Amino acid sequence: MLEELRWKTSLSATALHAAYCRARAIPPADGAMGRHLDSAADALAAELDAAEWPRLAMLEYLTALASEFDNNRDLVTRAAAKLRLPRTEAEAPRVAGGVADLEAALMRAQPNLAEELAVRSGPLREQWEARGPGMLREIGRLTEEEVVPAAAEIVVTAPYAGGAGMAHVSQNRVTVEGVLFNPLPALPETVRLAWLLSQLNADLPRYVDLLPATRRPELFAMAMAPPALAAAQEVELAMCDEPTLASAFEGWRLGADLPGDAAARVWSWWSAWLDQPAAWPVAVAALDRLLAD
Repeated sequence: MLEELRWKTSLSATALHAAYCRARAIPPADGAMGRHLDSAADALAAELDAAEWPRLAMLEYLTALASEFDNNRDLVTRAAAKLRLPRTEAEAPRVAGGVADLEAALMRAQPNLAEELAVRSGPLREQWEARGPGMLREIGRLTEEEVVPAAAEIVVTAPYAGGAGMAHVSQNRVTVEGVLFNPLPALPETVRLAWLLSQLNADLPRYVDLLPATRRPELFAMAMAPPALAAAQEVELAMCDEPTLASAFEGWRLGADLPGDAAARVWSWWSAWLDQPAAWPVAVAALDRLLAD
């Protein structure tokens, strides 16, 4: 059961989240934001490539850790250590410079961003406090109590994609865009937030022992989508049915590398599991086999 939930905003995480979205070819919802940030994001990506560091993995770790560090070199060094990258002495200053340039581009584009983030986080936090705890309790009831973290942190960023978020398992933290409206009316952002938080215990031994390391993050994300929708239906926020799951896969960018029927397969798996429940780690491992066929 979630006992401690901390909220914060971060300018640096906003900038790096935008760079991560850019690296994943996610288009900016606001063309002006793209024009201001994309050049600096590309320059940072080029520095990562020059260092022969994994671009997406490094940008994800930088985003995850950004709210902890004021010094960009310390941030880059810590992210590189998390990924066990062999070289940092020469590469870290150049990458840190790319991060600084990206942050500067963001501040030129949105000089009042700190105040804006405070405004943007308010509605999401109010909506979460009204329905979120109930959703997490229901997710735990439907799957297993261990799936819900005891403590977590939410970092709200300015929108780049018009609605996006990441679960950073190793930091027990999620980043989520502070949108002022629901990009998918049938799927309120509070549901996305419950889904993200429900992924944070994916590194427990009970899951690590059964799920392949390379596929575990996305596999766990897909497995938690139906319980998140079922919990949302329980608190009257969304429907839990196959069309809504398909919308979630599209809106939450799930299964992009899988065949087009991935959402349908996950729905079939969920329906079968409801008929014959098994231990949740075993159920998620079964989903992995189903999607691999």
